[in-house]
Amino acid sequence: MLKMPRYGQTTDLVLRELEGIVGSENFTTRPEEVICYMRDSSPFKFRADVIVRPATAGQVAAILKLASKERIPVTPRGAGTGAAGSALPVLGGIILDMYKMNRILSVDIDNQIVIVEPGVVCDSLNDELLKHGFFFPPDPASSPACTIGGMVANDSAGNKAMKYGSTRAFVLWLEVVLGNGEIVSTGSQTLKSVSGFDLTRLFVGSEGSLGVFTKICLKILPLPKYYATAVFSYRSVGSLVRAAMKVKRTGIIPEMIEFMNEKTMKAAFEYAGIRDFPNGNFMMIDIGGDTESSAASSLDKCIRICQEEKPEHFEKTTDETYRLRFISARKAALPALARIRPTTSMEDCTVPPTKLPDTAVKIEGIPEQLGVIGFELGNFGHIGDGNMHPTFLYDERVEEQSNAFFKALDLLYNQIVLPSGGSITAEHGIGLIRASFIEKEHPTSLKWMREIKKLFDPDLVLNPGKGKGGPYPIRRE
Repeated sequence: MLKMPRYGQTTDLVLRELEGIVGSENFTTRPEEVICYMRDSSPFKFRADVIVRPATAGQVAAILKLASKERIPVTPRGAGTGAAGSALPVLGGIILDMYKMNRILSVDIDNQIVIVEPGVVCDSLNDELLKHGFFFPPDPASSPACTIGGMVANDSAGNKAMKYGSTRAFVLWLEVVLGNGEIVSTGSQTLKSVSGFDLTRLFVGSEGSLGVFTKICLKILPLPKYYATAVFSYRSVGSLVRAAMKVKRTGIIPEMIEFMNEKTMKAAFEYAGIRDFPNGNFMMIDIGGDTESSAASSLDKCIRICQEEKPEHFEKTTDETYRLRFISARKAALPALARIRPTTSMEDCTVPPTKLPDTAVKIEGIPEQLGVIGFELGNFGHIGDGNMHPTFLYDERVEEQSNAFFKALDLLYNQIVLPSGGSITAEHGIGLIRASFIEKEHPTSLKWMREIKKLFDPDLVLNPGKGKGGPYPIRRE
């Protein structure tokens, strides 16, 4: 374990230098602005000393050179939609707000690539690609707000990962500023290349601990021409999961197999204005194809299999408006649950598909096992690839409920997910929330992660205090 280094202070001289790099309009220490960066969707809050908003790679490099020289921690931040605390300034210092670097630099349909800056919003990119009949497949629920830089930093996945894979599968090359201010490029603009070590994939998912992205080259794909969709309501989560696993065994690869437990479905449908669907545990299967008949035929086969688990209700459609209303409801799961209790903490676990039925049922039982009044659970996620988002609903101002949350984390990861051969995060990152569990999942390789961290960021100024690059997992006393 590396020791916590001594960090420098953001003195008046340092603040003046930072302001000189980005300009007064892109620099602030005003409390009413700084406070807006204290939180993400996790239960933690930390306050930075200063917020800077660079507009070029040269400005990012100058900021990091100064931070490295003065040993001041720097926390890169995209839209702040993360739920793990990855973009929070644990040790104060500098928040590097990347939203001004938000240009789509090029769209090259012939070579099936785009080049973007990190502050481009996911849905904005897909709105542009839609004009050409193409899309960037990773589709997190936060796509209306989350940035491409944040998606690369966390290796985000979302609803369509079962078919297309996570962000990592689409990143071809990166321009990255290292902790000492050096600008490096990784990868290749070609769709295939093995001419060097795969540093691109190393940076993807590094949560801002190895470098700051300033340009990103992405592979894009043609959109499916037709979709066929079925939605189901099951009495139990176990039946729903068994149905999903049977679909996977057919060899059909849907665009998505999504689920919401009964509490989440009720909240999400109310939030989305869907009034005409029976309550239950919700599953959606979406099939894409080049012809309407091929998509419909594959969907009918999935429906026959899902009926073996006796759903309470199901519907199917090829109508795009009808399809999108259910996708919108699923994407609204988190904000809908947030209306139930004052605090909403979304987790991100994944287990081997064969362990899903047993695991999902055990997760449902966590609130009852803890027996704390006011502590509830909503669960939803990407059941097709074993990725669930157990979401704990409580009031962090009530000590018993706040303590119950951390006990629930221990039950979830140490007693359910890891013993099942699962992982503590599938797409949201380690951040702060899961830092204390990473050594249990990676007992023999964690030291090498930390050696890699030292190699790329020897002064340990980039996003310190986070679990993956370490070396300082934050533990609750």
